[in-house]
Amino acid sequence: MKSSVSPKVSIVIIHLNDIKCIYECILSLNEITYQNFDIIIVNNGPKNKALCQRLVPISDHISKILNMGENVGFAKGNNTGITYALGEGAEYVLLLNDDTEVDKDFLANLVNMAQVNQDAGTLGPRIFFFDEPKKIWFDSTRFDPSNCTVGFSRAGDLYDTSEMTSDESDFITGCAVLMRRSFIEKVGLLNEDFFIYWEDVDLGLRSIKAGLKNLVAHNSHVWHKVTVSMGGLKSPRTIYHKTRSHLFLAKIHAPWTLNKLHIRFFRDIAWLLLKSPDRNRVERARAYISAIKDYHLERTGKGPLWLWSSS
Repeated sequence: MKSSVSPKVSIVIIHLNDIKCIYECILSLNEITYQNFDIIIVNNGPKNKALCQRLVPISDHISKILNMGENVGFAKGNNTGITYALGEGAEYVLLLNDDTEVDKDFLANLVNMAQVNQDAGTLGPRIFFFDEPKKIWFDSTRFDPSNCTVGFSRAGDLYDTSEMTSDESDFITGCAVLMRRSFIEKVGLLNEDFFIYWEDVDLGLRSIKAGLKNLVAHNSHVWHKVTVSMGGLKSPRTIYHKTRSHLFLAKIHAPWTLNKLHIRFFRDIAWLLLKSPDRNRVERARAYISAIKDYHLERTGKGPLWLWSSS
């Protein structure tokens, strides 16, 4: 599709349960300077009348609310929104977390960078902590293939107003990532084997393998509320999905690191069971063990039912 001066951008927002966050996110989108966009909300659960009643009246840009019926995961939910957006003629698709608020020029600056850099596969804004609005949450990243780990440049640093250029990155966080239609058609959708976590790393590495760049625009700003929809960083649910997805990523992009990762995870299990004072240590160890087992059984999806009834 030929790009116009102001190409159509579809903003796909996946939503789980925090209506207040997505309400505030859309209010911030109402103020942006770029106007050729629509909003597609993917309700990652049962149909929610309150969601429609609260959101539709506040923005003329909302074009569709897709109800998934259940939590199908970050990758599959976003893929549903991406597919719908492309079917409606979007030239760009922006994935945006519902727990974000945006600067008025964030999309104009992102699209401008994309138009100038035709070799960019994915592009993203500089993202700050919402509660500490000058502290960087996400900037450029580097993937270490020797350990299958990622490093975050300048994370936690204070914003330097002199930096108004761009950085290449090994991936762009799925919290806010812009993709052009031709990139999606060439590289493909998010890999749904990743229910949640590491799917953005996989996408960025696929972009690089396709000969494209991933760029962070320093003049495009988003603030992230860093919610705990998965129960927090130490919850069994988070441990399970981070571990299983990490192993999937290694299998695809750095299979030589699988033994290292297994040793690391088994050490974490041993520490939890033998030394940790955490009262939830057994459940957390169980999450590691379940993740490793399910990786070897090639199981995807939400994981064991007990994860979703635990804190």
